[in-house]
Amino acid sequence: MDKLKKTINKIFSAEYFLFWLVAIACIILGIITPAFYSFYNIMNILRNSSYIALMVLGLTWVIASGEMDCSFPDIAACSSMVFAYSVLNGVGILGAIFLALVVGIVLGVITSILVVKFNFHSLITTIAVATIARSIAAALNGGMPLGTPVIKSSFLYKLLNSSIGGFPLVFIIVLLIYAVLVFIQERTKFGQYIYALGENRKAVQESGIKVNINLTIIFISSALFAALAGILMVFVVYGSGQPKMGSSFFLDGFTVVFLGAMAFKIGKCNVVGTFLGAILLALIVNGLTLMGATFATSQIVKGILLVLGIVIVAIAQKKRKGNKGVLKYE
Repeated sequence: MDKLKKTINKIFSAEYFLFWLVAIACIILGIITPAFYSFYNIMNILRNSSYIALMVLGLTWVIASGEMDCSFPDIAACSSMVFAYSVLNGVGILGAIFLALVVGIVLGVITSILVVKFNFHSLITTIAVATIARSIAAALNGGMPLGTPVIKSSFLYKLLNSSIGGFPLVFIIVLLIYAVLVFIQERTKFGQYIYALGENRKAVQESGIKVNINLTIIFISSALFAALAGILMVFVVYGSGQPKMGSSFFLDGFTVVFLGAMAFKIGKCNVVGTFLGAILLALIVNGLTLMGATFATSQIVKGILLVLGIVIVAIAQKKRKGNKGVLKYE
């Protein structure tokens, strides 16, 4: 009996709040709009959650380490344009992907140099890098989307838009990427260092951990995943490079990551939480669309969710205040 009670208490503990929030949202939306439960619609939700989850995967670790990154959506837009522009100018699909990823990595390196080497504030730095990325994206085709029939006729396009057992392949791929990152976060020293940096950076430095190297990896990872998401969206969403999609995903990205702080590591952004946050946001937006809600309504709901996530993080951090010098995350 005691074991059963402990199990029930654990299931309904704060660590699993986001799980229950997803479940409740599904029940409510299913009651309001029965079409919500159709297989096609559920698969569409999973597909839509995939690219935003990938885009903010690196952002999760940036915020967890006590830094900020505002450049991720513009890096995604820039990479999508570089990819489309390269294909249009005769570069093969794989070569174009490589060039787009290199551009994203270079932008991440610029961010890391300015923050790590010159001690610029990460917020200001990433706003500047976002401006650079946005300008490059706009310059490639005068600020207009850039598509090419070559992309839609490619094997990779058909593959990424296929499904396995009814599940979108792109969702399965992103899920596998997340599984690898969960292992890194939970089972490696690097994963511990991420949270240690956010808890007490001075203690980390005094312990001999190479702070600069770890921060560099974190910022470059954020740019890399954003670039990868930008390329993925050309294949599965737009079919073309989109220079202005950065503004569309800024609010979504931070909402997903801060919602994720409501799962497992309460008040701490984490990979599993981010994935659940992406699914929650996708299903809520989908449900609102089925109900005929306006764009403004969707933005208001996203804003409320973002505030909720931020409040949870702030409360959790306040409770941990004074717990200095701890290098292992909870």
